[in-house]
Amino acid sequence: MRHPDGRTTVVPIHAGETIGPGLMGKILRDCELTREEFALLL
Repeated sequence: MRHPDGRTTVVPIHAGETIGPGLMGKILRDCELTREEFALLL
């Protein structure tokens, strides 16, 4: 994921695996998004 100001966050994608809640929370914190904001992007 890349923010317009140039910051990036790596989101791992592995076939057949689901991102756990802890890692998802860390990704959202790194992206400075709430779960609700992320859901709107889907």
